[in-house]
Amino acid sequence: MGGALSKFFKGHAELEASHEKAEAQREDNQKKGIKDDLATQAIDNVMYLRQTKQFYADLEKMVRWEMGMPDMWRDIVEEYQRLLDQKSEQAARELHEKRVKAWQRQRLKNQILDRVLETVVVVFVVGYLICLLWIISLHHRGRLDTFLS
Repeated sequence: MGGALSKFFKGHAELEASHEKAEAQREDNQKKGIKDDLATQAIDNVMYLRQTKQFYADLEKMVRWEMGMPDMWRDIVEEYQRLLDQKSEQAARELHEKRVKAWQRQRLKNQILDRVLETVVVVFVVGYLICLLWIISLHHRGRLDTFLS
């Protein structure tokens, strides 16, 4: 019984992996600017959904009727839902962590940019003040006219 279920789920996992690979390829093509054939995508999606539904219908039939274990089917559905919820929560946590890290990187960039800008302003003001004091000192010594000419 375990071997039959294992083979069944292995086949379903291969179907999911194939579908995810096709989705990843579509995303890569979209990033590269390659237009996707919507008809092919629609056919692939419908075929994937139908095959998945058929997998679960066959599994339910096998567990409930051929094995005579309707309570096991209920347990399988509950465990599947628990795992699906767990996977969704993990994906949400990973997305949140990714966004937090991106925000932190942007914040650090902004802080660095602010410090550079502050430094440039301070250097400019100090330079301006030094030039101003130099010109005042030349004026007091009576050398400003000789310097300007």
